[in-house]
Amino acid sequence: MRIFGKMIMAIALALVLSGTAAAGQKTFEKTFTVQPGGTLSLGTDVGSVAVRGTSSNEVSISVVIHGSDRDVAKFDVSANQSGNNVKVEGKMSGSGRWFWNSTDLEAEFTISVPHNYSVTLNTSGGNITVEKLNGTVKGETSGGSIHVAEIEGGINVETSGGDVSADVCTGNVHLGTSGGSIKASGIKGDLDAGTSGGNVSVADINGKVHAETSGGNVSVKVSGSPKSVYAETSGGNIELVIPRSINATLDAETSGGSIQCDLPVTVSGRIDEGSLKGKINAGGELIHAHTSGGNVRIKAAE
Repeated sequence: MRIFGKMIMAIALALVLSGTAAAGQKTFEKTFTVQPGGTLSLGTDVGSVAVRGTSSNEVSISVVIHGSDRDVAKFDVSANQSGNNVKVEGKMSGSGRWFWNSTDLEAEFTISVPHNYSVTLNTSGGNITVEKLNGTVKGETSGGSIHVAEIEGGINVETSGGDVSADVCTGNVHLGTSGGSIKASGIKGDLDAGTSGGNVSVADINGKVHAETSGGNVSVKVSGSPKSVYAETSGGNIELVIPRSINATLDAETSGGSIQCDLPVTVSGRIDEGSLKGKINAGGELIHAHTSGGNVRIKAAE
C-alpha cells in the first residue's frame, strides 16, 4: 500500500510540474510614426484593449499574451501602417472548436496614439478602454466591459456581456449592452443608452437623452438648455432631475407604481390613474417617462 501511495504522489507531482511547464508567454511590440488625424483599426479573436491619446506623433503598440504553450504559440499579432492609419490584428491560427472551449489564453493590448486620432476596435473576448482622444471612437466586444473618457468626437460602443461607462465626452454618444449597466456623466451632446439587463444612470447631460432598459432602473439628470428626454423601463423605477425653469411637455406613465412631480404641470383633458401628461411651464421639448413595473419620480434640480 505504501508503494502504491508513493506512486500516486509521484503521478500527482508530475501532473503539477507538467501543468506549470505548459504555461507560456510572449510579447509583441511595434511603433509607427504618424501624423494626427489618422485612424487605428484593431480586430482580435481574444484580448482586452486599452487605448490612450498622447502628445506624441506615434502609434505605440504593446501586447502581452499568456496562457498554455499551445494557445500562446497559435496566437499571432500583426501591425501595419498605411499613410497615417494603423491596422492591428490578433489571430488564433487554426482556430476551431477547441479554441472556443479554451479559457486559458489571455492577451492585453496597450496602445498609445496621438490625441487627434480616431479608433475602431473589435474584440471577441475582453474589455475596452479608450481615453483622451479628439476623434471618433467605435468599439465592440462580445465578452467584456467598455469605458470611454475625455473623448471629443462621436462615440459608438457596444458589448454583449458587460457594463458600459462614458465620462466627460463631447459629441453624440451611443452606449449599448445586452448584459450590464450603463453609466454616463459630463456628456455635451446627444446620448443614446440601451441595455437589456441592467440600470441606466445619466448625470450632467447637456443634450437629448434616450435611456432604455428592459431589466432595471433609469436615472437621468439634465443640465444646460432644455432637450428632449426619453426614459423607459419594463422592470424598474424612473427618476428624472430637470431644471426648474425648463419648458417641456411631460408624458409620464406607469402600470405598476406611482408618479410624483415636483414641478407644476398644466394638464388639459382627462386625467387617468398612472398617467401624468401636460405642460411644464410654457411647454416645449418632450419628456417621456414610461415604466411597466415601478415608480416615476421627477425632481427639480437644485
